[in-house]
Amino acid sequence: MTGTHLLILVIILVFVVAFIITVLVLNDGTKKIISANAKLVENLNALLDQNKRHDDDKKELKHHINELEKQLKQKNDEEVTLLREQTHQYRENIELTADMSDEDLMAWIDQKMDETHLYTDAELTLKTMANSLGLTQRRLGALFKNNPKHSSLGDYINEKRLLQACNLLREKPDWTIEAVGAEAGFGSRRTFQMEMKRRLGITPLQYRQGAKSAPDAASMHISQ
Repeated sequence: MTGTHLLILVIILVFVVAFIITVLVLNDGTKKIISANAKLVENLNALLDQNKRHDDDKKELKHHINELEKQLKQKNDEEVTLLREQTHQYRENIELTADMSDEDLMAWIDQKMDETHLYTDAELTLKTMANSLGLTQRRLGALFKNNPKHSSLGDYINEKRLLQACNLLREKPDWTIEAVGAEAGFGSRRTFQMEMKRRLGITPLQYRQGAKSAPDAASMHISQ
Protein backbone atom coordinates (compact mmCIF):
# COMPACT_ATOMS: atom_id res chain seq x y z
CA MET A 1 0.00 0.00 0.00
CA THR A 2 1.43 3.30 -1.04
CA GLY A 3 1.52 6.36 1.13
CA THR A 4 -1.30 7.89 -0.90
CA HIS A 5 -3.57 4.97 -0.30
CA LEU A 6 -2.76 5.03 3.38
CA LEU A 7 -3.56 8.73 3.59
CA ILE A 8 -6.88 8.20 1.83
CA LEU A 9 -7.74 5.36 4.23
CA VAL A 10 -6.90 7.51 7.23
CA ILE A 11 -9.04 10.34 5.87
CA ILE A 12 -11.96 7.94 5.32
CA LEU A 13 -11.59 6.56 8.82
CA VAL A 14 -11.54 10.10 10.23
CA PHE A 15 -14.74 10.95 8.33
CA VAL A 16 -16.39 7.73 9.47
CA VAL A 17 -15.45 8.39 13.08
CA ALA A 18 -16.56 12.00 12.76
CA PHE A 19 -19.83 10.86 11.22
CA ILE A 20 -20.45 8.33 13.98
CA ILE A 21 -19.65 10.92 16.64
CA THR A 22 -21.95 13.39 14.93
CA VAL A 23 -24.75 10.84 14.76
CA LEU A 24 -24.29 9.98 18.42
CA VAL A 25 -24.29 13.64 19.42
CA LEU A 26 -27.30 14.37 17.28
CA ASN A 27 -29.10 11.30 18.66
CA ASP A 28 -28.43 12.39 22.25
CA GLY A 29 -29.51 15.94 21.41
CA THR A 30 -32.61 14.61 19.71
CA LYS A 31 -33.47 12.58 22.81
CA LYS A 32 -33.02 15.67 24.96
CA ILE A 33 -35.14 17.72 22.59
CA ILE A 34 -37.84 15.02 22.52
CA SER A 35 -37.74 14.78 26.33
CA ALA A 36 -37.93 18.56 26.64
CA ASN A 37 -40.80 18.68 24.17
CA ALA A 38 -42.60 15.90 26.04
CA LYS A 39 -42.18 17.83 29.30
CA LEU A 40 -43.43 20.96 27.58
CA VAL A 41 -46.46 19.09 26.23
CA GLU A 42 -47.11 17.65 29.73
CA ASN A 43 -46.93 21.11 31.29
CA LEU A 44 -49.17 22.49 28.57
CA ASN A 45 -51.74 19.74 29.16
CA ALA A 46 -51.57 20.36 32.90
CA LEU A 47 -52.11 24.06 32.29
CA LEU A 48 -55.06 23.31 30.00
CA ASP A 49 -56.54 20.97 32.63
CA GLN A 50 -56.05 23.62 35.28
CA ASN A 51 -57.73 26.23 33.11
CA LYS A 52 -60.58 23.80 32.40
CA ARG A 53 -61.02 23.11 36.11
CA HIS A 54 -60.88 26.83 36.75
CA ASP A 55 -63.57 27.40 34.11
CA ASP A 56 -65.65 24.58 35.60
CA ASP A 57 -65.22 26.09 39.07
CA LYS A 58 -66.28 29.48 37.72
CA LYS A 59 -69.36 27.93 36.09
CA GLU A 60 -70.22 26.04 39.28
CA LEU A 61 -69.70 29.16 41.40
CA LYS A 62 -71.84 31.22 39.04
CA HIS A 63 -74.58 28.58 39.15
CA HIS A 64 -74.40 28.50 42.94
CA ILE A 65 -74.62 32.29 43.12
CA ASN A 66 -77.64 32.26 40.80
CA GLU A 67 -79.34 29.65 42.97
CA LEU A 68 -78.65 31.68 46.11
CA GLU A 69 -80.05 34.79 44.45
CA LYS A 70 -83.20 32.88 43.49
CA GLN A 71 -83.59 31.54 47.03
CA LEU A 72 -83.00 34.99 48.49
CA LYS A 73 -85.58 36.56 46.20
CA GLN A 74 -88.08 33.80 46.98
CA LYS A 75 -87.41 34.18 50.70
CA ASN A 76 -87.81 37.94 50.50
CA ASP A 77 -91.07 37.54 48.55
CA GLU A 78 -92.36 35.04 51.12
CA GLU A 79 -91.38 37.31 54.00
CA VAL A 80 -93.06 40.29 52.37
CA THR A 81 -96.21 38.23 51.78
CA LEU A 82 -96.16 36.98 55.37
CA LEU A 83 -95.63 40.50 56.69
CA ARG A 84 -98.58 41.76 54.64
CA GLU A 85 -100.78 38.95 55.92
CA GLN A 86 -99.72 39.62 59.51
CA THR A 87 -100.33 43.35 59.09
CA HIS A 88 -103.77 42.66 57.66
CA GLN A 89 -104.53 40.27 60.53
CA TYR A 90 -103.33 42.79 63.11
CA ARG A 91 -105.59 45.46 61.70
CA GLU A 92 -108.56 43.11 61.80
CA ASN A 93 -107.76 42.09 65.39
CA ILE A 94 -107.34 45.68 66.52
CA GLU A 95 -110.68 46.65 64.97
CA LEU A 96 -112.35 43.54 66.36
CA THR A 97 -111.09 43.97 69.93
CA ALA A 98 -111.16 47.77 70.15
CA ASP A 99 -114.56 47.96 71.84
CA MET A 100 -114.46 44.61 73.68
CA SER A 101 -114.91 44.49 77.41
CA ASP A 102 -112.14 42.91 79.45
CA GLU A 103 -114.26 39.80 79.88
CA ASP A 104 -114.93 39.45 76.16
CA LEU A 105 -111.31 40.18 75.32
CA MET A 106 -110.17 37.50 77.77
CA ALA A 107 -112.50 34.99 76.16
CA TRP A 108 -111.18 35.98 72.72
CA ILE A 109 -107.56 35.58 73.86
CA ASP A 110 -108.41 32.19 75.34
CA GLN A 111 -109.79 31.08 72.00
CA LYS A 112 -106.76 32.35 70.08
CA MET A 113 -104.32 30.74 72.51
CA ASP A 114 -106.09 27.39 72.16
CA GLU A 115 -106.08 27.71 68.36
CA THR A 116 -102.44 28.76 67.97
CA HIS A 117 -100.86 27.17 71.08
CA LEU A 118 -98.73 30.27 71.55
CA TYR A 119 -98.06 29.23 75.15
CA THR A 120 -95.91 26.31 73.95
CA ASP A 121 -93.19 28.81 73.08
CA ALA A 122 -90.90 28.70 76.12
CA GLU A 123 -89.61 32.19 75.24
CA LEU A 124 -93.10 33.76 75.03
CA THR A 125 -93.20 37.30 76.46
CA LEU A 126 -95.74 40.09 76.73
CA LYS A 127 -94.28 41.66 73.58
CA THR A 128 -94.27 38.52 71.43
CA MET A 129 -97.71 37.50 72.62
CA ALA A 130 -99.12 40.97 71.89
CA ASN A 131 -97.53 40.95 68.45
CA SER A 132 -98.88 37.49 67.68
CA LEU A 133 -102.40 38.43 68.74
CA GLY A 134 -102.35 41.83 67.09
CA LEU A 135 -102.80 43.70 70.37
CA THR A 136 -100.83 46.51 71.94
CA GLN A 137 -98.58 45.63 74.87
CA ARG A 138 -100.38 48.26 76.94
CA ARG A 139 -103.80 46.70 76.32
CA LEU A 140 -102.59 43.16 77.00
CA GLY A 141 -100.63 44.18 80.08
CA ALA A 142 -103.56 46.14 81.50
CA LEU A 143 -105.86 43.15 81.01
CA PHE A 144 -103.78 41.03 83.40
CA LYS A 145 -102.86 43.80 85.81
CA ASN A 146 -106.11 43.58 87.74
CA ASN A 147 -107.33 40.19 86.50
CA PRO A 148 -109.47 38.46 89.15
CA LYS A 149 -108.47 34.95 88.03
CA HIS A 150 -104.80 35.35 87.11
CA SER A 151 -102.20 37.26 89.08
CA SER A 152 -100.11 37.95 85.99
CA LEU A 153 -99.69 37.11 82.33
CA GLY A 154 -97.08 34.54 83.31
CA ASP A 155 -99.57 32.88 85.65
CA TYR A 156 -102.09 32.64 82.80
CA ILE A 157 -99.53 31.22 80.36
CA ASN A 158 -98.34 28.61 82.87
CA GLU A 159 -101.91 27.52 83.46
CA LYS A 160 -102.35 26.99 79.74
CA ARG A 161 -99.10 25.05 79.64
CA LEU A 162 -100.13 22.90 82.58
CA LEU A 163 -103.49 22.05 81.03
CA GLN A 164 -101.70 21.01 77.85
CA ALA A 165 -99.13 19.00 79.80
CA CYS A 166 -101.86 17.12 81.68
CA ASN A 167 -103.51 16.19 78.42
CA LEU A 168 -100.17 14.97 77.04
CA LEU A 169 -99.47 12.92 80.16
CA ARG A 170 -102.75 11.13 79.55
CA GLU A 171 -102.51 10.83 75.77
CA LYS A 172 -98.74 10.15 75.38
CA PRO A 173 -97.83 7.50 77.99
CA ASP A 174 -94.62 6.67 76.11
CA TRP A 175 -93.30 10.25 76.29
CA THR A 176 -90.80 11.21 78.97
CA ILE A 177 -91.68 13.85 81.57
CA GLU A 178 -89.08 16.14 80.00
CA ALA A 179 -90.62 15.71 76.54
CA VAL A 180 -94.11 16.46 77.84
CA GLY A 181 -92.94 19.58 79.67
CA ALA A 182 -90.99 20.85 76.66
CA GLU A 183 -93.92 20.23 74.29
CA ALA A 184 -96.22 22.17 76.61
CA GLY A 185 -93.82 25.12 76.76
CA PHE A 186 -92.06 24.66 80.10
CA GLY A 187 -88.39 25.58 79.95
CA SER A 188 -87.26 22.71 82.17
CA ARG A 189 -88.51 19.60 83.96
CA ARG A 190 -87.98 21.36 87.30
CA THR A 191 -90.24 24.27 86.30
CA PHE A 192 -92.87 21.80 85.06
CA GLN A 193 -92.77 19.82 88.31
CA MET A 194 -92.88 22.91 90.51
CA GLU A 195 -95.83 24.38 88.62
CA MET A 196 -97.85 21.15 88.79
CA LYS A 197 -96.99 20.65 92.45
CA ARG A 198 -98.05 24.23 93.24
CA ARG A 199 -101.33 24.06 91.36
CA LEU A 200 -102.38 20.41 91.71
CA GLY A 201 -100.40 19.22 94.70
CA ILE A 202 -98.87 16.28 92.79
CA THR A 203 -95.91 15.67 90.48
CA PRO A 204 -96.22 14.92 86.75
CA LEU A 205 -95.25 11.30 87.41
CA GLN A 206 -97.94 10.96 90.09
CA TYR A 207 -100.48 12.47 87.72
CA ARG A 208 -99.50 10.00 84.99
CA GLN A 209 -99.66 7.04 87.35
CA GLY A 210 -103.20 8.02 88.28
CA ALA A 211 -104.16 9.01 84.74
CA LYS A 212 -106.95 6.44 84.45
CA SER A 213 -108.75 7.94 87.41
CA ALA A 214 -107.46 11.50 86.97
CA PRO A 215 -109.94 14.16 85.80
CA ASP A 216 -109.68 15.58 82.30
CA ALA A 217 -107.27 18.51 82.44
CA ALA A 218 -109.49 20.77 80.36
CA SER A 219 -112.37 20.51 82.81
CA MET A 220 -110.59 20.25 86.16
CA HIS A 221 -110.28 23.17 88.57
CA ILE A 222 -106.75 24.55 88.90
CA SER A 223 -106.11 26.37 92.13
CA GLN A 224 -104.23 29.67 92.06
